[in-house]
Amino acid sequence: MNVTILDTIIDELEDKEKALLYGYRDERGAIALSFNKKDTLECTGVFFKDQDAHQLEDWKGNFIYSMNNGHLDCFYLSSDGSRKDVELETFNYVTDYASRNQGLVDPSDLQQKTVAIIGLGSGGSMIAQDLMRSGVTKLILVDFDTVNISNLCRSAYSLSDLGKKKTDALYENLLRINPLAEIETYDIDVLKFDTVKLKEIIDSSDLIIEGTDTVKTKLLINGLAHDNTIVLYPSVYDFGKGGELLFTTPDTPCFECVFGSIVPEMLEVKKGDWDYGTGQVKPMAGLVSDIRIVVSRTVKLALGFLSKGKDSFLDKITEVDCTLLLIGNENNFFIFDKPFQEVWAETEINPECICQTLC
Repeated sequence: MNVTILDTIIDELEDKEKALLYGYRDERGAIALSFNKKDTLECTGVFFKDQDAHQLEDWKGNFIYSMNNGHLDCFYLSSDGSRKDVELETFNYVTDYASRNQGLVDPSDLQQKTVAIIGLGSGGSMIAQDLMRSGVTKLILVDFDTVNISNLCRSAYSLSDLGKKKTDALYENLLRINPLAEIETYDIDVLKFDTVKLKEIIDSSDLIIEGTDTVKTKLLINGLAHDNTIVLYPSVYDFGKGGELLFTTPDTPCFECVFGSIVPEMLEVKKGDWDYGTGQVKPMAGLVSDIRIVVSRTVKLALGFLSKGKDSFLDKITEVDCTLLLIGNENNFFIFDKPFQEVWAETEINPECICQTLC
């Protein structure tokens, strides 16, 4: 058995007489991450500054931590009272976790940014997971739906999540990636959200991912966010034939500018995922591999915006005057004559758009 411990905990232990350590443990050992019990975390053992026989008796079957001359030791106390020294390793979650992203993104910078994801279905759930793996640790998750069996073939959920609220299930899954993450959840339909509170969430976020399939929600977020917050609008077309990714900033065309007067060709492409009459969700068929393409582009673009001004690679993945990425997965689909093609499309501000006239 061996035990791994977060290095920041060791520094704090020097000032404690006794402390419980929480994290993950199994028959192989334990990972100590926190002094506080957080949702998915369990007790991994106890720290004693000064040990005595009575204290140890109460902790049989657990890991015991102790500090000797500034050095942290650990042993396992079996049920019969015998002791077994345990190999103790330390790690820094920020640097060690993101070591394979070194030179691509700055994890310390990403940790300061907040991303709100509205809609936690196929795209939203995987985007949240990928952002967490990329170093983003502050997320706001909004969805009112529950996980059902049809979600499992193309989302971040698993069998153990069935029947749970998507916010709760994704929250637990993300903490298994980074238990130190700061995540807020709102189990509510955005269209029924208190407008003042929703505006507060948007204003406190550095980036919004609008991952729902309803036009009404997209228009609501567009109206509340366009004047001061970056928003990404990913979308996958019916049967996964292709997709798109629109980004908006206060200086670029808003969602309504781009899609307010859709050309017939675009309307034909998008009719599978939008119901313009009701604005309600329409069931859409699509493979996870097709959804993944839009998800990966969304995450890469999000990271570019979140690192903007420091180590941003935004100019390497976008084109001037273009805010709409069009994606084709099949032969002779929409504007594409070959499969697996992508093109950035130029967009322009509609001077008569309400979002522009109110700015």
